[in-house]
Amino acid sequence: MTEPVRAFIQARMSSRRFPGKVLAPFRGEPMIQSVLRAVDLALPDVPIVVATSLHPSDDPLAAYVATLGVPVFRGALEQVFDRFVACADTYPCRFILRVNADSPLMGAPPLRAVMAHVDAPELDLVTTTFPRTFPRGQNAELIRVDAMRSIDTATMTPDDQEHVTQFFYRNPGRFRILNVESGDPSLAALSYAVDTLDDLHRLESAPDPAPGALRR
Repeated sequence: MTEPVRAFIQARMSSRRFPGKVLAPFRGEPMIQSVLRAVDLALPDVPIVVATSLHPSDDPLAAYVATLGVPVFRGALEQVFDRFVACADTYPCRFILRVNADSPLMGAPPLRAVMAHVDAPELDLVTTTFPRTFPRGQNAELIRVDAMRSIDTATMTPDDQEHVTQFFYRNPGRFRILNVESGDPSLAALSYAVDTLDDLHRLESAPDPAPGALRR
């Protein structure tokens, strides 16, 4: 069944700065569970898939997510763009809601803000990072699957393949991109993303981000 939108949680265990971080304990549970709960609470009607890799390092992640009853798709490790397109072939949808698994304090406002445009037929990408006005770790992207399929991957750089939407941002004249703003550009200087073990420890005791205002 083709869904209007599915949330693809991008996750892998082979982080260069903090290997295994998506299963690291955060407030008493694996970090990825916090991300899954945040998306489910904000958007209870949106099906969720964890998109990880076929690399053996991601076997524990896939096994854990399966115990939660969440579908797992496994594809290329470095070619994340290809992984997402293949995931959309297996779990059909018109739009992908892309969320990173290193965002354990993900809030509802950015998720709901981009989702508010899911019925806009003229848009290829709805984002919170072009330019960024939300903190890191508080961002989401809504990507039209047909727009992804329109890209000739032979024209993509390795960085384009690793960073799912980078090709869109490098070619803004080709795509219809809408940026959703937080209402407070100074928030972009904050970070609620986990890149290192120190980040994890810092965020464990940090207050949850304030919802903030939203505007186009």
